Amino acid sequence: MAGAFAFLGSGGGLAALIGATDWSSTALGLVEAWPHPLKTATAIILRAPVPMALLWGTDGVMLYNDAFAAVIGARHPGSLGAKVADAWPEARAFNEHVLRVCLAGETLSFARQDMTEYFPKRDEPVFLDLNYSPVLDERGVAGGVLAVIVETTDAVLAERGLRGETHTLETLNLTGAALAAELELEPLIQMVTDAGVKLTGAQFGAYFHNLMDETGEKLHLFTLTGAERAAFEKLGRPRATAVFGPTFRNEGVIRSDDILADPRYGRSAPHYGMPKGHLPVRSYLSVPVTSRSGTVLGGLLFGHSDIARFTERHERLLVGVAAQAAIAIDNARLFKAVQDVNDTLEQRVAERTLELTEAHDALRQAQKMETLGQLTGGIAHDFNNLLTVIRGSTDLLKRPGLSEDRRTRYITAIADTADRATKLTNQLLAFARRSSLTPTVLDARTIVRGMTDMIVTLSGAFIDVSMRLPDEACLVNADASQLETAIVNLAVNARDAMRQRGSLTIDVDTAQRIPAVRGHAARTGDFVRIAIRDTGTGIDPAHIEHIFEPFFTSKAVGHGTGLGLSQVFGFVKQSGGEVIVDSVPGEGAVFALYLPRERDAGAMTLDPVLAACPDQGPLHILVVEDNPDVGAFAISALADLGHAIVFARDAEEALDLLEGHAVGFDVVFSDVMMPGMTGIELGREIRRRYPGTAILLTSGYSEVISREGAHGFDLLRKPYSMGELAAALRTATATSS
Repeated sequence: MAGAFAFLGSGGGLAALIGATDWSSTALGLVEAWPHPLKTATAIILRAPVPMALLWGTDGVMLYNDAFAAVIGARHPGSLGAKVADAWPEARAFNEHVLRVCLAGETLSFARQDMTEYFPKRDEPVFLDLNYSPVLDERGVAGGVLAVIVETTDAVLAERGLRGETHTLETLNLTGAALAAELELEPLIQMVTDAGVKLTGAQFGAYFHNLMDETGEKLHLFTLTGAERAAFEKLGRPRATAVFGPTFRNEGVIRSDDILADPRYGRSAPHYGMPKGHLPVRSYLSVPVTSRSGTVLGGLLFGHSDIARFTERHERLLVGVAAQAAIAIDNARLFKAVQDVNDTLEQRVAERTLELTEAHDALRQAQKMETLGQLTGGIAHDFNNLLTVIRGSTDLLKRPGLSEDRRTRYITAIADTADRATKLTNQLLAFARRSSLTPTVLDARTIVRGMTDMIVTLSGAFIDVSMRLPDEACLVNADASQLETAIVNLAVNARDAMRQRGSLTIDVDTAQRIPAVRGHAARTGDFVRIAIRDTGTGIDPAHIEHIFEPFFTSKAVGHGTGLGLSQVFGFVKQSGGEVIVDSVPGEGAVFALYLPRERDAGAMTLDPVLAACPDQGPLHILVVEDNPDVGAFAISALADLGHAIVFARDAEEALDLLEGHAVGFDVVFSDVMMPGMTGIELGREIRRRYPGTAILLTSGYSEVISREGAHGFDLLRKPYSMGELAAALRTATATSS
């Protein structure tokens, strides 16, 4: 027989016990007949240092090692050789599931499984890590299940304890912070009561205020948590009974594991015990709240319907909370006293305050009118200068016998002045945040190269300005005007940082990555990078996180509004890019604008001057304009460009013309802001009814377009030139074809 158990090896414990067992009467049968996988698995578990067991066959006959025997305790040795369902009836369903899954060739794992109900004889909770694997024969068929068990009870309980302590500390910290900030008595004490219930696990808690009232009574239910106030109020006024009184005499913490068995309980008239309808209390805990002077301000009382629910730890926590509450109550009372004094003072100065308020309002209104007057005056000054040129030029054009050279000069002056007026209007809209982006595909190299002279002039004679531009195109889809404004803003900031002496470099190149910045992860892609580098004073590290905030500036008063970098940031973000700042104090700064790169050079916007030469045939155009003068100009301009024109005064008339016109229109050229239906609404209706008709909108300013864009329609901004009108028509017809 000894040879039959040779696979067990030598040693005592379970190996010896298995070797000494007569297995012929068990479901496993004679050892000589055990299949090779069973013998191998048995040898493995007996040599393993961790708890392991083997459930063999469909009945799960149990074999295990010494470590496993220590886990199951009193179930050993009765479980050895027994069917798992008989050895462990409490876990029958669980083990049947394990056998069914693993004998089908699958594995199972359970992390920190609560197995307490399967260990009824152990007083403490039981948590196990369970891992089950099939034992396969040479054909790959599972004959049994190998179980590896690790007890994690200590770790789970330790983590629970740590979470409990963390929760306690968080509650104490939050309560302390809240009490320090609160000066109203009732919400303050309600916080304390809520915190006490949370920290102790009480079913309910209350604070009784120790304050004499007009009836001569001192104790009043002030705050309550976990119960309805009616449950206390119907019992009448609280009294200093043998159980209740010690708290309000400052005799220390009172804790009772079972109030019904407490010798102080049931000794006071008229109830001599718990009144009818009282909340079911067995565990009781109370602590006095005492001021700095030693006066008992009140008492915190907590209860639970189960016995022995409160511990010494709960006592210590409540003593700390009560101390915090006492300080907060004293502060609230002091604040109330000061407030009462202030109330009397307020009464005496009310009339004077009203007078000052009225005077302040009048002054503020005067300042607003003065500011508005200054702004209006500035605008009027600039526009009057422009209008002087236009008016004077038109008067001169009316003079008889004017030479062609002088006529051309006056016409050019009018056109140039109109362009300056347009730029002034756009600047005012940008200042008021009413401008909208008009992105076009453009080459960043061209923009920067075209700004060279202006930046040199802005920088001054003592700043060396250089441009480094690549040979390859750097196309971006962006608003050209806003891009120029952003570069100018950065160049002016660099000039000021260098105190007008140093070097300014503008690099244009491409990049495949935007570094991580301001909480955003790094981005990979295809970008154009425009970097403005200076040799100035650099940026204070304390300021670098705030420089893009609107109105933030480190410059002296009167030397900057703080809107320049805000414009840069908003423009770049709205264009789908990012701005990166790198600065070393005393060595200068680099602002790098990253904009998504465009690859389609064919999408670049044509020069409006070149587009003024129409290379398209005559178009049948419906002009919709509510302003007669603007409408007359549009009709004349389009007629001079060789197009056939029909005029409508509003959207409703335009729809009627579209409905009744036999030939149809190639383009509808409509103003945006009109009485009744707007140009955008008209465009949507035309798209729905006549999808082949091109739509071109025009506007001097529109709140909707400023806020939402042109809703996918081509837009020509007023005022516009003949060349810009021709180019816009070409784009609109090309888009619709």
